[in-house]
This record gives sequence, structure tokens and C-alpha cells, in this order.
Amino acid sequence: MEKLKKAKKEKKGTIKKQIITTFFIIICIILLAIAIWFWKQTSDRTYKIEEVTQFSYFKLYENKKYGVIDKNANILVEPKYDMLVIPNPSKGIFIGYFNYNSQTGEYQTEVMNEKGEKILTQYTQVAPLMFQDASVEVPYEKSVLTYKENGKYGLINFNGKKITEAIYDSIESLLYKEGCLLVKQGEKYGVINIKGKQMIEIQYDSISADGYYEEETKYQKAGFIIGEKKQEGYRYGYRNANGEKILDVEYNEINRITEITGNEIYLLALKNGQAGIYKNDKQVIAHNYEEIEYNKQNELFIVQKNDKQGVISQEGKEILKPEYDYIMLSGQTINAKKGESIYSFDKEGKVQQTENKMTILPTENSQYFIVIDEKDQFGIMDANKNKILENEYSYIEYTFGDYFIVTKDSKVGVIKASTKEEMISSDNVIQKVEGSNVLQLIIPEPYTIELYNEKMEKVASMKEANLNVEKDFIQLSSATERKYFDKNGNKIENTEIFPNLALFAFEQNGKWGYKNTKGTIVVDAIYDMATELNEYGFAGIKQNGKWGVINSKGEVIVEPSYELEWDEPEFIGPYYKLNFGYGMVYYTKQWQEE
Repeated sequence: MEKLKKAKKEKKGTIKKQIITTFFIIICIILLAIAIWFWKQTSDRTYKIEEVTQFSYFKLYENKKYGVIDKNANILVEPKYDMLVIPNPSKGIFIGYFNYNSQTGEYQTEVMNEKGEKILTQYTQVAPLMFQDASVEVPYEKSVLTYKENGKYGLINFNGKKITEAIYDSIESLLYKEGCLLVKQGEKYGVINIKGKQMIEIQYDSISADGYYEEETKYQKAGFIIGEKKQEGYRYGYRNANGEKILDVEYNEINRITEITGNEIYLLALKNGQAGIYKNDKQVIAHNYEEIEYNKQNELFIVQKNDKQGVISQEGKEILKPEYDYIMLSGQTINAKKGESIYSFDKEGKVQQTENKMTILPTENSQYFIVIDEKDQFGIMDANKNKILENEYSYIEYTFGDYFIVTKDSKVGVIKASTKEEMISSDNVIQKVEGSNVLQLIIPEPYTIELYNEKMEKVASMKEANLNVEKDFIQLSSATERKYFDKNGNKIENTEIFPNLALFAFEQNGKWGYKNTKGTIVVDAIYDMATELNEYGFAGIKQNGKWGVINSKGEVIVEPSYELEWDEPEFIGPYYKLNFGYGMVYYTKQWQEE
């Protein structure tokens, strides 16, 4: 009997363990399914933006028709189309337009590859997706195309794989949100990404991107401002970059504060005519203000209430009550004007100076401050509050080092603060060259640019000049001259800037030619001007007012014969580049025959 009881007990325990084990397995399966579903939802919402690192294909224009050439000037598609688009210049896929009807706006398209063969013929009217902001160099979605079927539109990739069915009344690019597309069904809009995943449901009257941009991720972290037309007028809400709801559709207006970077989303929202601030979905500044303005340098908000101004931190802490006539933020200083007095505070709202009628502005050099008196006259003082320049200038601007551009009695000059010495004096414009320790002086008649280095030494003077600031150098050029400088104003040679070129333009006795990497003359200095070789191995040579072309071997492939009005034309083989902006870039040798 005892053995039987023991056996029953053991069996009962085994069954219980089996039930628990089965239950645990079921729970694990459910959790795994949820995790897989969540991963799929998240992965579908992420997408990669194609980057064009090398241009291999270019639009060709001949006899009022368009075709395609490659970087060696070979014709891949004969110029026979009314219009042609290369949506991704690094990939061999081209869309030609023909039979355009100017009355109805209708047209036909066909798609070719780099061999000139027709592809994607299984689809009707394949078309690129052009950005609304077409000022970029490649103003198209670079990996997807639209197709038309039974009057509706769908999405395919460059290989012809169908991404969506043709179920939309329209598909358009979304301004400032590459990789996301505005789709329409009936009178309502939604958003899908280039993988076809729905980001925003098709139920809104308006959708726009918030314009947030980072150098590394471009517009991928930008969110969406959604709008609905209600009885009382349009109301707006906000979705983040993944389409998740942040603010309900109940605001008169919403704008993202794009100057605040990182993972936190700051939104300026108007409700019943009053402005407030949200950090993600949490309100940090109540809707109590007429206006709110963000200052990026100080990371503070200037708020206005009853025509008075105050200051609030990013986290919503009140720094200064809205009781001042005017707030000006500079460096780490808050200058607040009340009546005839100006008060200075630090970022925490602690008084630095009281009832001071002088505005003190810090500069990038901690040793110097710009001082503005009650008559709006400018001066300079040092860190010990010693006056360096009296307040007798109509304007003072800090440049670099201890140099300041000063204006007085319509005269402009540069003063070295440490010695009070006037380095430059002129009746003309003096400007700092952006991103450098170089100043340029612009003389209007005759138009001349003078450059001064970091020591205020004049390093160049060129008539009818153009100044181009590149990433690592400054180029000063005219119809007959070209010089290069580093960001401190030191003269540098083209061999330092373009080390991978086969030939380098050089000037001798007012004429131009080319030398190789060893300094040996390959093309004699017989030309009036010569451009540097471009990345495709072609350069322009000018003689008697006309341009020709040479290749990287120094061989003349077009004798000077083109009458071009610009100083630095670009060539691919015998074709020269025309750039009208907004994506209208093509190569031709017939433009002047039109």
C-alpha cells in the first residue's frame, strides 16, 4: 500500500512538472513571437539612404534631345529623348521621356541600362521620385522608382522588384525627409518609407517633415508634423522618426527646434494662440507666452509675455522673469534691459553687474570683450575690465587672435587689441573669410579682392577675382590668375592640394601649361589660362578667348574653340558642363548653336 501511494505521488509530481514545463515553453514561444514581431516592425521602419560617392554617368544634350555619357565621354544612350533623368549617377539606370503632350502634361517613359538596353519593360510609366527641394546635387530618391498600373501608383527598386502594389493615387518625395514618401489615397495622406513600410497612416490632410538634420544621419531622425482639417480650422500633431505619436492633433502650429541636436526632441507648439515647449511628449514650458525663441549658443529660451521678456532653461527652469524690455544673449552672459538700465547675468540668473548702462559681449578670445554704451557706440575692454578702445566706434566685430574689425566715420579698419595698432584702414568692405584666419578686403572700382593672413600681412591682390572657400583651402582666381592659400592665409601649391593628379597647371610669364608629378613640363606654357585636371582626367585650356580640352596625358582633344563666359569650365571629353541648378546639370558641345 505504501509503495502504491508513493508511486501515485511521484506520478502526480511528474505530471505537475510536465504542466509547468509546457506552460513555460508556451510562455517562451509567445515572448519569442512578440520579440520577432517587434524586431520586424522596427527593422521595417529603418532604411538606408544610398550615397553617391562617385559620379559615373552624366546627362548629354545634343540637337535639343537628351542622352547619357559615362566618365570617359562614351555615349551610352543616344540623345533622342525629350527629357532624361539619371536618379543615381553611380548606377547604370536611366529614364527617358518621350511623346510629351504639353496640353495634358502626359508623357511616356522607358528605362535603359548602361548598355543602352531597355529594362523594366514589365512596368508602365516608370518614373523617378524628385525631391521637392531640388537644390541638391542629386535631387532624386537614389534606390526606388514609381510605376503606374490601372491609374494607380506603386513602388519598385532599381532591379525591378515590386516593393508595393499600385494602390496609391500619388507617390511623392517628402521635403527634408529623404527615404520617406508622401502617399495619397482619395483626399488623405500618409507616409511610407523606401522599403514600403507604412510610417504614418493614410488619414491626414497634411504631413510634413520637421527639417531636423545631422551630418552623419542626414534627415533620418527628422519627425513628422501631421495636420487635420477640423471645424475650427487646421490642427496639428507630431510623430517621431519611427511614426510613433508624440503630440496629439490639437495645436494651432508645431515647429521642431532643430538647433537642439541629439536624441531629445524639442517642439515649439502654439495652442489657443499661446506658445509652449515640449521635450518629447512632456511639457517643459507652459502655454503662457506670446513668443518663444531659442538661443543655440546659450542653450536658453527667451520668452515674451505682455510685451516683456524673460529667460527659461531647456528643462523649464525660470532664469529671469518676463519683466525686461529686451533680452540679448551673448556667450555665457545674459544682458537684460529695463528702462534705461542694462543688467548682466550669468546662465543661472546670478547678477554679474547691476544698473549698468553698458552692454558687455564676450568674444571667442576670453581676454577681450566688446562693450556697447547707451548711445550704441562700441568699444573694447580686456578681461580685467581695462578699456582698450573707447566707445567711439559705430561697430566692432571680433575676427580671430586679437584682431577686431572696427567701423568709424564710414571708415573700416582692423585693430590689434594687444597693441592698439591699426593694421588696415580702408573706405571699403573688410570681411573675415568664413572658417579661416584670413581677411578679405573688397575694392569695388576696379573690383579687386585683397587677402590678409593671420598676421595681417597682405598675401594677394587680384582684379575681377572670385573667392572660393573649400574644405582644406581657399582659392582666389580670375580669368588669368589662380592662387591657393591654407586657412591661415599661407600660399600653397596645387601639388599639395591635389596630390593624385597626373598633371598640374602652372603659370610662366603670364602663360599657362602643365607639368607632371616630377615637375617636368608636359604641355608648354602657351595658353592664356588653364584649369586643373578634374577627377575624370580632363582640363580646360584657353587661348584667344576660347576654351579647349586636354586629357591627363597632355593630349589636346579639343582645340580652343568654345566661347564660354565663365572662368573655370568643367569638361568630360569634348563636352562642357552646364549647371542651371535644381538638378538641371548636363554636358554638351552645342549649347551656343541654339
